[in-house]
Amino acid sequence: MTMYIALDENKKLVDIKDVERGLACQCTCFECGETVIARKGEIKEHHFAHASNKESCTINPESVLHKYAKEVILESMGLMLPALPNSDNEAAWWTFEKVLPEFSLGLIRPDLVGYFDVEPILIEIAVTHFIDAEKLKRIEVFKSKCIEIDLSPLLKSDIAIPSIEAKQQILENLDNRRWVYPFPTEQISKQQESITFTQCTVLPQPTSKQQSTASSWQDYKFTVKGMHINVRHFASGMISVNSTYNPEIIAMFKKWMHEGRGSYNPKYKSWNYWLPFSEQVLQRLVELNE
Repeated sequence: MTMYIALDENKKLVDIKDVERGLACQCTCFECGETVIARKGEIKEHHFAHASNKESCTINPESVLHKYAKEVILESMGLMLPALPNSDNEAAWWTFEKVLPEFSLGLIRPDLVGYFDVEPILIEIAVTHFIDAEKLKRIEVFKSKCIEIDLSPLLKSDIAIPSIEAKQQILENLDNRRWVYPFPTEQISKQQESITFTQCTVLPQPTSKQQSTASSWQDYKFTVKGMHINVRHFASGMISVNSTYNPEIIAMFKKWMHEGRGSYNPKYKSWNYWLPFSEQVLQRLVELNE
């Protein structure tokens, strides 16, 4: 099979027409990772060939498109998203604070996680495999916004990968993406949406800032070992925790991070935890509150 695609020195997809001839292309095979040569002669069709002269690898177009879509979103640090279900928002470009590929969040490992206003947005890129019922249940438990981008029409089109046209389809086409969560129509009552631990424990009173932002988050303050701990509880169920530096408390947050696969955000100096583990963190803070 003729190889028209390879990876450059930065492991990004390149087309044979966009590289220098011979070993000067500094490319490797998309499939096996071996060094390839860009053969761009005057007689045969331009293509990549293994420097070892072994037979060409079979390159799966679905894998190429899937990798390219992740590359494009990572480089752009954002994409166009349709209006959120059950909201007055309009379709808009979302610029993420950071984007992480293949990052595990509890039992979920989405293709990409984009962070917007501290909250994780799960990004699933569908070429031939789409979100199934089991994964949907995990997303529902996680309660984080999730978008699925259907690139199957692009795979069947004549649009080259990589290309400007493909990039536009990945980043800007609102017709090929949908919100998986929240659901288009609310099927869960407000009682069911509330976190379980609030039914058996009493949280400190929300701070005054919560009054104007109740639809997106609630702020709480705890006192542990004489230190004030600020907690921002988002509607998704995620919590963001920070405190004045104290080695013992920081060690506690770090231990919880490893236990529940949380993360540390150096920009906001906060420890972030997601459902279902965020419930345990809040329960623990309630019990430790002085």
